[in-house]
Amino acid sequence: MRFFVLLLPLILGCKKDESEKLALNISSTEWYTMTRTFNTTTFCEVHLKISGNTNAELLSILTFGDGLKGCGEIKCDANKNFSTDVMIRFFPIHAYPERKFGTVLTAYTSRTKPEIVFCDATGTGDTIVRQLESPMLICN
Repeated sequence: MRFFVLLLPLILGCKKDESEKLALNISSTEWYTMTRTFNTTTFCEVHLKISGNTNAELLSILTFGDGLKGCGEIKCDANKNFSTDVMIRFFPIHAYPERKFGTVLTAYTSRTKPEIVFCDATGTGDTIVRQLESPMLICN
């Protein structure tokens, strides 16, 4: 019994350091739309400007084309801060007169491949997933 009592501080001391815990902090988000005409069709683009910081090794964001799902990597600087403007979705302008849009931001503790290509390269280990939703947007 004394043996277990003596080992208890050692076992409790092996707790993972909280400073190593995965973090994802979003400091600002701004949703906006813009239009582009290709041939005779006008498309609406939904963009998200996002910034913050993380201690993750990989940060990815989901994007959606005209029915196509993809993702991209959000690059961080040396201090693990990020700031980017991502096109989340595009569609023919007549498809949605007004609505909300969303996306998913995922932070991973490690990466399985050097770059994300069509979402085939995801991270591993612990993850943090943040679902982001726009306010009601209209594309003019």
